[in-house]
Amino acid sequence: MGGVVPGDEVAGSGSAAASPDPNRPPPEREQDLGEGGEATAAIPVVRRLAGIGVGLGAVGFLLWLRGQPGLAEALYGSGPLAVLPRWLSQATGVVPVSLAELFVVAVLGRQMLGVTRGIRTASRPLHRATPGLLLRGALRLGQDAGVLLALFALLWGGQYARPGLEARLGLADPGRVEVTELEGLARMAVEEANRYYEEIHGSEDSGRPTPRAGGDELRPELDAAWSAVALRHGFPDRAAQPHGPAKGFLLTPLMRPFGVAGMYFPFTGEALLLADLPGVLFPKEKAHEMAHQRGFASESDANALAFLVAREADDPRIRYSAYVFLQNQLLGTLVPLDPERARAVMEERAPGVVRDLEDRARYWAVARGWTRWVGLSLNDLMLRAHGVPEGVASYQGSVRVFVALARAQGPDGLRPPSRGPISPHSRRSPTAVPPASSAGFLNWSGEWGRLEGFRLGSSTPNQTPRPPG
Repeated sequence: MGGVVPGDEVAGSGSAAASPDPNRPPPEREQDLGEGGEATAAIPVVRRLAGIGVGLGAVGFLLWLRGQPGLAEALYGSGPLAVLPRWLSQATGVVPVSLAELFVVAVLGRQMLGVTRGIRTASRPLHRATPGLLLRGALRLGQDAGVLLALFALLWGGQYARPGLEARLGLADPGRVEVTELEGLARMAVEEANRYYEEIHGSEDSGRPTPRAGGDELRPELDAAWSAVALRHGFPDRAAQPHGPAKGFLLTPLMRPFGVAGMYFPFTGEALLLADLPGVLFPKEKAHEMAHQRGFASESDANALAFLVAREADDPRIRYSAYVFLQNQLLGTLVPLDPERARAVMEERAPGVVRDLEDRARYWAVARGWTRWVGLSLNDLMLRAHGVPEGVASYQGSVRVFVALARAQGPDGLRPPSRGPISPHSRRSPTAVPPASSAGFLNWSGEWGRLEGFRLGSSTPNQTPRPPG
């Protein structure tokens, strides 16, 4: 009769009227759609677009900076941006464990949380799965990527545009390198490695692999060597100053099958190494990652600097690692040119050095097949994206520096700064030990990982990685 009593429409048969309007926003969103609601909802979109824009701007700046090495040096070598990575490495160095891996987990966790929320929202009964949900997710991902790119440009990316080591040292282009020149330098490196092996062990074969120095035992020696090399060659002050300590990967067992020996992580300023690297590898690898910490981005430059710094140290374990690395770099170039000459040089290695190389080959035996290919391919892609057209083949570029140094400083230019007489066992007869051609190695590390060296007996060292099989 007359009107409807309030509330009657909810009772009785009028259940259809009680059904929520599918076009009506959820109650928690209704309050946001009043006056000024559209502006409030647009704030996240603006913030995400700003993050994307910052990232694109950072990429554009780095591409432009490649043609401005003087400006790159002023900004990243000795200017205001040079101190940031050092301060960051010292701040994160207070924590004894790797923060880089925790950083990666946090970034991935944030993305997974966003995906989970998106799936939950899309699965609500009253929610219409529209392209807007995917667009919001893409904008959020783009914002995060843009912020990371901007931080990368600020802390590391511009280092690739700085002048290379050859220019810093005033070295002439070595041009054509004769086989006899490589052979002579490789033989010298074998002599020095034999000498330091005997100094470490007291004999030419201790019967076991060279043990690794524990903890941060070698850090003071390497810091002092870095200071001496930086002052001698006029490097920026940052290169002579201590940085945060190198740390071991928390996920060493997972990294090793991919051939990752070391890495510099610019977002935390940490130099990271496999926690169980063999003793013959560890000192040189540590010096290499310290080069990246000090702003030397090129892998070939970091290789050459690692040798120069390691041979400068007084500790025979560090010098031994340096000369084992040097001989393998030189032999990696000599093997495809003249395998017989290379084999003759390798036969001059002391039995203990051969044992260490065999131990190193066993250590890297897990880096095979698809894991090795994935590791090399990612590293190759990263290097080419940074303007290194040779990709992973660039690691052998340190040989150019070694040859140029030897020519500029004379036949003993690659020997230690001060050296005693050669031990009688350091210069060995070519038939004194069996051929060591089985002692090949794979050693990949760097700021995001790197390949260094060759496998003895291969025809061409450091090729662009190909898929297994």
